[in-house]
Amino acid sequence: MVQLTSPHATSHRSYCASPSRARVPIDAPTGQANYARMFPELPSFRADEQFLHALGRAGGICDCGDADDTPESLGDTAAGWPIFGQFVAHDITADRSALRSLTNVADLRNARRPRLDLECLYGDGPTGHPFLYQRDDPAKFLLGANGVDLQRNVDGIAIIGDPRDDSHMLISQLHLAMLKAHNKFVDEARLADVTNGYIFQEAARLLRWHYQWIVLNEFLPSLVGQALADEVLRDGPRWFQPLDGYIPLEFADAA
Repeated sequence: MVQLTSPHATSHRSYCASPSRARVPIDAPTGQANYARMFPELPSFRADEQFLHALGRAGGICDCGDADDTPESLGDTAAGWPIFGQFVAHDITADRSALRSLTNVADLRNARRPRLDLECLYGDGPTGHPFLYQRDDPAKFLLGANGVDLQRNVDGIAIIGDPRDDSHMLISQLHLAMLKAHNKFVDEARLADVTNGYIFQEAARLLRWHYQWIVLNEFLPSLVGQALADEVLRDGPRWFQPLDGYIPLEFADAA
């Protein structure tokens, strides 16, 4: 479900009573932020551990080696969609629990709000997370040298709202593109004579709307097909009621 949200506060000063001060930290769950099963009556997947290791070993059935892909195995979907999907997953899910062989589902908590609001980009805004924004122009994001990379500290660690978006070059460049898009919307807001105190809000609103439009009208149909996307938009969801505000475990890694 696409849910529009208000951008964060834009004040250049930090007061204890500031609305952003009342918000919880970026990595803490807010509201109904948990995981649950859509189909709890279905049996859990079970497989022999040795069989799984055999599938993934070098020379196994999943190892294509140096062999070229056959024409029949190639699809016509844009190669960038999986990267965009990873960005979406980081925007709505973050499981901070320790890895275990067996996990109690009731103990899992989502450190992200399960809605498309670009929390992974904005954090708590210029007031709550000023290190993400320019000192002399806090309506804009900080960028790396010459604007070709993310802002980084002396150890090369990216200074961004979600460290997972620096896991490889493709996702980091998509994150950078989103930062640049926001900064461009800031410039357009100023050209449109938007009141200075609302420039950040306006830019964030426009970027969120563009992002949500892409998810709804391009990304979703590419995943499930246009016919099913149209059916859900027309008739509503059949199995998942989004007002429950949880991430279905069956699709947690395919968000």
